[in-house]
Amino acid sequence: MSSEIIGAGRIMMEKKLHGKVALVTGAGGLIGRDTVRRLAEAGAGVAAADIVISDELNGLVREIAAGGGKAVVEKLDITDSREAASVFQDVERRLGPVDILVNNAGVVRGKSEAFHRTAEEYWKRLIEVNLFGTMICTRQALGGMIARRYGRIINIASIAGVSGLPGWADYAASKGGVIMFSETVAMEVGKYGITVNCISPGMIGGEAKPCEGTWLGRTGTASDISNMVVYLASPEADFITGSNYMVDGGRVIGPKNASWNE
Repeated sequence: MSSEIIGAGRIMMEKKLHGKVALVTGAGGLIGRDTVRRLAEAGAGVAAADIVISDELNGLVREIAAGGGKAVVEKLDITDSREAASVFQDVERRLGPVDILVNNAGVVRGKSEAFHRTAEEYWKRLIEVNLFGTMICTRQALGGMIARRYGRIINIASIAGVSGLPGWADYAASKGGVIMFSETVAMEVGKYGITVNCISPGMIGGEAKPCEGTWLGRTGTASDISNMVVYLASPEADFITGSNYMVDGGRVIGPKNASWNE
């Protein structure tokens, strides 16, 4: 097989989202920025939304545009339904109607604390952002998706929402809610050609590091998550909905026994 054919195949694969428009919330964070980059590489026009617009995010959008891609920045507080409506309208004006929604925005407390000592305001804030914010953006996206009978909604949850996490009950509850919310909405909108799926990351950092806590022996990276986002947004995942993909190196299936040897 010639290198020309291989190269052409790679280009076609990379542009599998050509003509689609994606909106990514929490785009300024580690996972968010990588997701914006990967979706743009796959050919989508991307709206990078966050409550605070950093120089780094602006730089990424300029980089995508310089490379021939389409990307815009949107300031968005996902807990404000009116602001969300305005942002979706602006994205449609600038790029087109949203085909792919990645609910990535989320918050977590700065340190662990036992449930009975955790202040109520933390609970309210985490539920408001992680769960209610996901609901607001999903509802906003669904109107157009239902009318067009097409849509891909990808919610970033956490393995804490699957197996719990001592010291982080509020966070685990909010992410567990996202998972159940996603399953339920998937049941409701499947008849319109819309899929709804979750990704539950484990330990994610800027680069992979050795880690005895996962069966694959390393921590995850932002690209581990963004690659799954692109897959779930692509035609290859057309028959997948209501699923929760745990991208965690096997951490959630059980503790790794360091004394076990084959």
